[in-house]
Amino acid sequence: MPQTEERIDAIEQEITDIRSDVRLQNAMLIKCGEQMSDLRTGQHELRKGQDELRTITADLRTGQDELRTITADLRTGQDELRTITAGLRTGQEELRAITDDLRTGQDELRKGQEEIRETLEEFRAAFAVVLDEVRQQKAWREEFSHKLARVIAKSEGLDA
Repeated sequence: MPQTEERIDAIEQEITDIRSDVRLQNAMLIKCGEQMSDLRTGQHELRKGQDELRTITADLRTGQDELRTITADLRTGQDELRTITAGLRTGQEELRAITDDLRTGQDELRKGQEEIRETLEEFRAAFAVVLDEVRQQKAWREEFSHKLARVIAKSEGLDA
C-alpha cells in the first residue's frame, strides 16, 4: 500500500508541476504577444520616421547634420528592433521546448496512471483471492468446531 500511495503522491506532484509549467507558458505567451505589439508599434514608428526623413531631405538639403542625427537614431532603433526580434525568437524556441517537455510529462503521467490502474486491478484480484480463502477457512473452522464438539460430547458420554 505505501508504494501505491507514494506513486499517487508522485503523480499528483507531477500534475502540480505541469499546471505550474502551463501557467508559466501562458504568461510567456502573453509577454510574447505584448512584445509583438511593441514590435509592430516600433515598426510603424520606424516607417513613419523614414517618411519624415524623406520629407526633410527634400525640403532641407542644407540640414545634413540634422539628417545624420536622425539616421543614427534610426539605426539605433533598428538595432533595438533586431535585439527585440532575436529575444522573441529565443522566447519562441524556449516556449517550444517547454511545450515539448509538457507533452513528454503528460505522456509519462498517462503511463503512470495506467500502471496505477493495473496495480489496483492486481490488488483487487489478490484481495478477492485472500477474501475467498478467509471464507473457506471460516467455513472449515465452523465445520471443525461442530465436529470437535460432537467428539467431546461423545467422549463425555453425551449424545450431541
